[in-house]
Amino acid sequence: MGTGPRRTSVFSGSKPMEKLPKLLLMTVCQVCTNVEVEFLPVYVPSEEEKKDYFLYANNVRSVMARSLGMPVTDHTYEDCRLMLTARDLTLPMEAGLVEFTKISRKLNLKWDNFQKQLEKYASIADLSKGGRIGIEEFADHLKLPISDVLKELFALFDRDKDGTIDFREYVIGIAILCNPANSEDTIQMAFKLFDIDGDGSITEKEFSSLLRSSLGVPDLDVSKLFQDMDADESGKLSYEEFKNFFLNHPEYAKLFTTYLDHQKYYLHVLQQEEEETKNLEPFIAGNQDVSSSGTDESSSSSDKKED
Repeated sequence: MGTGPRRTSVFSGSKPMEKLPKLLLMTVCQVCTNVEVEFLPVYVPSEEEKKDYFLYANNVRSVMARSLGMPVTDHTYEDCRLMLTARDLTLPMEAGLVEFTKISRKLNLKWDNFQKQLEKYASIADLSKGGRIGIEEFADHLKLPISDVLKELFALFDRDKDGTIDFREYVIGIAILCNPANSEDTIQMAFKLFDIDGDGSITEKEFSSLLRSSLGVPDLDVSKLFQDMDADESGKLSYEEFKNFFLNHPEYAKLFTTYLDHQKYYLHVLQQEEEETKNLEPFIAGNQDVSSSGTDESSSSSDKKED
């Protein structure tokens, strides 16, 4: 490891290329460069590390980081590529820092997935919020009003609960929350829910009726959203149109599964109430019999007194 007399890096900042002339000037002006070299002890891999080169590399890196007194991160060259893409999309460059290798390995995502998601993220994010997505931008993107259900979905994305969604949270949310919910079974179930008359297509009236119910917004205008889904402009949604929209907009899948979970919960509560009522019916009937018999006895005794 080598250290020069200057402890500050001229490459600090978001645009290192702008400081290249300064770097060249400082290099030319410094006639003699002093270098300190520290040799660390040879790191001998264990039997486990010999079998797992990732483990070996990470442990060596940790030893070097401890010697330098620096933290360890999983940022790689792909993060630099994402930073440059973020800059081209007029986002802050740090928006692309997502620890690409760690996330891609855990979520099984490829470079193309990240690039497409970053482009989509850039179309939603608000530069005034540091290139992040607030609840307002989230609602505008989904073409839906801010409601309790939408806030619940937003909170699932907002992992650090700071009121905004950064690109890392957005990628993880799409991969973990939305894509698994975007299964064929979920899409078919959602289509059947909207297809109220069961004719194999969804009209705007059917679509708005259920969406208003699920979001709890009685005066919701869904005409723009319906037009985006109606690819052939027939005034009705076929299953293929519905499915394609869901696959291209996975956020909606989680929105409707959240609604279905709510419905299942309400049904469960209703079933419990019905069972409790049924269990109480014998006691209620018994009490009624006792009260009626008591009334009969009192009326008969009063008759005797009159005689």
